[in-house]
Amino acid sequence: MPRSLWLRVGIGLLFIAAAGAFYQVIAPRLQPLPVYMALPDVSLTDQDGRPFDLAQTRGKVVVLSPIYTHCPDICPLTTAKMKQIQGRLQARGWSDQVQLVTFSVDPQRDQPGVLKRFAGVYKADLDNWIFLTGNSAQIQSLIQALGLYVERVYYVDGTPIPEASFSGQGDNPPYLVNHTDRLFLVDRQGNVRALQPGSRTQVDEAMQLIQQLIQIPNGG
Repeated sequence: MPRSLWLRVGIGLLFIAAAGAFYQVIAPRLQPLPVYMALPDVSLTDQDGRPFDLAQTRGKVVVLSPIYTHCPDICPLTTAKMKQIQGRLQARGWSDQVQLVTFSVDPQRDQPGVLKRFAGVYKADLDNWIFLTGNSAQIQSLIQALGLYVERVYYVDGTPIPEASFSGQGDNPPYLVNHTDRLFLVDRQGNVRALQPGSRTQVDEAMQLIQQLIQIPNGG
């Protein structure tokens, strides 16, 4: 085959590869995001003990994560992902457009002071990252609205007993909380538009989705 033909083939292949890479970057911005559900207007309590209604986040993009502070595995990883996202937002100058929200699925133990210390461990910038708790009814209404699976597992003499089978054995036995591992990305109108796998979130992908939500006009 003549060298000139090989050259044209090589240039064509490079063009195809470049076009594919370009598409991978812009495709998420071209495809409209679905609406999964609406973020409910639940009144909760922040890490400083002040009331906070989720309706206060309207007008901003929201990244929402469920955790509990006694969690030994996925919650620290999820919170670390949130911290990385906050750093990326700061680097891009988007902090005033995005509100990070972490709420506890274990309100009995995660009182405001506990959440405040937890936020300090991760050096969370509380200017655009809030940590929320509430009473059992408030948290349960949020759990149900988001379709989360949440279940306590008690440990009696080292034996795990799911909450549904627990009949009060022992004196305040320790427990863990099994729950859905997820991040919710919410638009300025309070609609959940994208889901990320919590502790396994790819921060680059999450930032692309956040950028797409930022670019949707307020009210659009």
